Amino acid sequence: MKKIEDILERLLAETREIPANDRVPYAFEKRIMAHIKEAPATLADAWSVWAQSLWKAVVPCLAVLVMVAVWMKAPADGSGATTPQGNAAPAVANFEAPGEEDLESIVMLAIDPDSTGE
Repeated sequence: MKKIEDILERLLAETREIPANDRVPYAFEKRIMAHIKEAPATLADAWSVWAQSLWKAVVPCLAVLVMVAVWMKAPADGSGATTPQGNAAPAVANFEAPGEEDLESIVMLAIDPDSTGE
């Protein structure tokens, strides 16, 4: 420990010998105080910057939403409505509710509506 104290004493002695420069730039303390006052404001301002960027993103997001909705509603082949997957909905012609059929055929009809009468 004595070696570290000797090094510190020598360092302080040499530092005291350096001629002092008492010139301070004009309004130095005012500039420093202005920087200190601005530092917390930038942290609080981060939330307002985030909120502002989210509000700016609303318009493009709504435009994309409208374009996708129009694209999903447009008929795929021009013959009928589309399903959410984009496939044309199957046209159901002469579909009658199953009359006195057994439970198995009703379940099969619910599972696979294209296989009517097989």
